[in-house]
Amino acid sequence: MGLEDHRQRLVSSGYQWGDRPGEVIANDDLDDSRAPPNPNLERGAAAFDALCDHMNSRHPPAASISLKAPTTVGWSLEKLVSRSENFHHIRRVSATSTDLHTHIANYERDGIPLVIEGWHKHQYWPANLFDVDWFIRYGSQRMSVRNIHNWRDSTISLSEFIQKSRSSPPFIVQDETERLYGKDAECPEQWNKWLREGGAIPSSLLSGGPEDYLRNLPKLNRVETLMCYLGIGDTFTPCHKDLCASSGQNLMCYTENDGCSFWFMTESSSALDVSKYFHSLNQELDHETHVITIDELAKAPFTVYIAQQKLGDLVLVPPRSSHQVVIMVDLLSKHLGQE
Repeated sequence: MGLEDHRQRLVSSGYQWGDRPGEVIANDDLDDSRAPPNPNLERGAAAFDALCDHMNSRHPPAASISLKAPTTVGWSLEKLVSRSENFHHIRRVSATSTDLHTHIANYERDGIPLVIEGWHKHQYWPANLFDVDWFIRYGSQRMSVRNIHNWRDSTISLSEFIQKSRSSPPFIVQDETERLYGKDAECPEQWNKWLREGGAIPSSLLSGGPEDYLRNLPKLNRVETLMCYLGIGDTFTPCHKDLCASSGQNLMCYTENDGCSFWFMTESSSALDVSKYFHSLNQELDHETHVITIDELAKAPFTVYIAQQKLGDLVLVPPRSSHQVVIMVDLLSKHLGQE
């Protein structure tokens, strides 16, 4: 089960900020009436209640869901960055840089997003492997998709998803009711093998690499973090931050008609400010139920880093960085991501 599956299960359970244990999910098989009183447990419960009341008074629960799909019509990186003084370009370095490991170390130390560009020009880049026709033939034949207009998830065949994607207009049109985003697809073993053994991507950035603490868990307890995402123009991922203060990596490995994605990101040190700002908008960041607008970001009391991700760009997401991704593409864009 992936991290996103765990998060969705928690959100769907109905818990709200400040809920006490047992208020939402009850277990009729448990009967505490026969247990002797436990003063320590009662004092702990009272302290927990007081803490919940205090936190509720400071951070009320989100009162609305705002998932209106954005449109990338007329977008360009320079136009977006010029919209506000707190908008900045995400720094870029070449995949062939001789001091690449230094740049990666600085990104991890400073908690500021970074893009490593040009992987598709690397001598070991497997262009024939990162191809949609190959993916249709050898990848998982079922695809979990989300309709961005009603936020409903479903599962369809991969070939049907590709057909729908290629026949959809490049941007949202009036009265449109369906626009699908493919998410959390299983990574083919051949791709995983190239990442591990291809000699291109630094091992410190890999799932199961020396910096991946989850590799120390027993196999049965490990969470699948390497996933594939496929989308068309004006599909998106709402603003969120990855679970457990984990780092994220997202490699754009295939596009059609020069597709790209726009990333809006914050640095690690802004995590608390971002959460407070979402509360001021009557939203909860960790619920992933708000597509933050450009105007809202322009008014935010923290720095927003923006990048236009193209083929061969590896986006590095620092721990606790809030980020929102919107795809701008004529046909199809495929991302290989881990968190």
